[in-house]
Amino acid sequence: MGYALKGIKLGIAEERNLRIDMVAMLFVWFHMQFYNFDTAETVLLVLVTFLIPAFELMNTAVERAVHKPDAEHWMPAGDAKDTAAGAVLIMTIGAVVIAAIMFTDNLGIRELKEFYFGNITHIAGLAAYIILSYFFITMDNYRKKDK
Repeated sequence: MGYALKGIKLGIAEERNLRIDMVAMLFVWFHMQFYNFDTAETVLLVLVTFLIPAFELMNTAVERAVHKPDAEHWMPAGDAKDTAAGAVLIMTIGAVVIAAIMFTDNLGIRELKEFYFGNITHIAGLAAYIILSYFFITMDNYRKKDK
């Protein structure tokens, strides 16, 4: 468990795309409350939002494992990195399609509008979330990456 937590911490600290995934995950989880999702739909959304960062961590692991191979293994290493990145892309596209289908309910959209436009503090909270997310996503790595 300790190594797993260390890997997650490392991924968050060093991988901008993982930080984007985490911000999006929290955004989805917060906005789920405005929709009348049944248990299966909720489970699907939670699963998908966990799978994307998991795929991102696996991609990072592949990238680290084949970072700078010798000349003989350069092409297979590049192929492995590209394939892992492709898996993340496919999962992300699938998640966006699922979210688009599930979050286009008119009643949920109406409730979102009422929530944000009915109280100025909610708009301020959204603005603060966006600003904090920007700084979280763009923060510097705590370790210097070798070039």
